[in-house]
Amino acid sequence: MREIIPREAANDPEPFTGERLTASVHGQVELEHYHRYLFSRGFCRDRDVLDVASGEGYGAAHLAQVARHVVGVEYAGPTVGNAARNFPRGNLCFVQADARSLPVGNASIDVVTSFETIEHFDRQEDFVAEVRRVLRTDGCFIVSTPDRDVYSPPGTVPNPFHVREFDRAEFLDLLHRYFRYVSLIRQRPMLASALIPEEPASVAPLIFERVEDQAFASAMALPSAPYLIAIASEVVPKLAPVSLLIERSEADNVRAADQEAELVRLRISEAKAREEAEADRQAAEAERETARAAVETARKSVEQAEADAKAATVTLTHTRAALVEANTELERLSHSLWHFLRQYLARIWRRVVH
Repeated sequence: MREIIPREAANDPEPFTGERLTASVHGQVELEHYHRYLFSRGFCRDRDVLDVASGEGYGAAHLAQVARHVVGVEYAGPTVGNAARNFPRGNLCFVQADARSLPVGNASIDVVTSFETIEHFDRQEDFVAEVRRVLRTDGCFIVSTPDRDVYSPPGTVPNPFHVREFDRAEFLDLLHRYFRYVSLIRQRPMLASALIPEEPASVAPLIFERVEDQAFASAMALPSAPYLIAIASEVVPKLAPVSLLIERSEADNVRAADQEAELVRLRISEAKAREEAEADRQAAEAERETARAAVETARKSVEQAEADAKAATVTLTHTRAALVEANTELERLSHSLWHFLRQYLARIWRRVVH
């Protein structure tokens, strides 16, 4: 029977910090997070649920669609307040608390969910012990974490938000210390084609993966899955169904996505071309300003030279006038001296004659 499940999303999303999913984030990370809650929804009908690291609250709201009551536990106080404002439900509340000290009583919860949480802090054993404490005898713990061997292989840049990641064996070992039964599920976001029998299948799924341009690999378990999801309990858990989340026939959108990517590339190229043209224009303008400044400096130098030449001409004119005046005075003095000498010599001559 087909069921339409309303998608829960915050009307007032928090900004994306790089790790916690918010309604402002889309794409692969959105698919993998929603899929975990949609999968867990089937375990929570008419049950008391605790969602640890509930974040913005969308996941706890999804579980509250079918659960008797859901408590979302979140470490960040402002995020708790924002979740309560975005998801007002009669059977849903959010509280601030540390995952290693859960604010509920012993054996008071049927299902504990916690996705991509355990790798974010130390003392993981305290967290699992707390989950075991609050669960009822027939309760179950649905928890996910990245598989270190796939998510962070040697040579990759570590996730700065993670304190300690687990590989498959370490994850199972931790859960088995507190729970008798642990069923492990692998999760891998991907572009795929699904063949699902109408009748319940009793055989393992057959999975094909394209590994090269001209080759496919065949397996009976999901290969290269970066996330591990475990269902841990003290009683034999019910079998987990094969689960797919189909995002609007993603295969049909590949070509459109490629075209959009090409359009984005062209827009980026055009933007770069405009930036380069603007940079060239600014450089040319700067060169013109430099040339104008040089011309202005040269003009001022010429004007100064002309002023200096005019001043020199005036000085030279004054000098010439002074020389003419001096020469005239010299001629007058010479004439006076000659006249005086003639008179003097004449008096001496008269004396000598007489």
